[in-house]
Amino acid sequence: MHVEGEIEGNINSSNLISIGKSGFIKGELKADKLLINGKFIGKVEANVVEITNGGILEGDIIIKDLIIEQGGIFEGTSKLKQKVDNEITNRKK
Repeated sequence: MHVEGEIEGNINSSNLISIGKSGFIKGELKADKLLINGKFIGKVEANVVEITNGGILEGDIIIKDLIIEQGGIFEGTSKLKQKVDNEITNRKK
């Protein structure tokens, strides 16, 4: 899915979500990979988050891999997906 406009709400995908330079998403997002050229505000759970030059992510992320190119901006908190999964498993015991 490629976004060039504005979306507000929740997105669930097992594939790539790409935010173009003029794209903006605000909400909660779950995906295999999130590629940010535009702006995202909210919560993300993904295997990979990549913020390109000019991309902005404001919010909380749970990820396996985080890639930030020079000129990309991340403001928020991050947790490793494996640690979160382990915490949930330990709570169930």
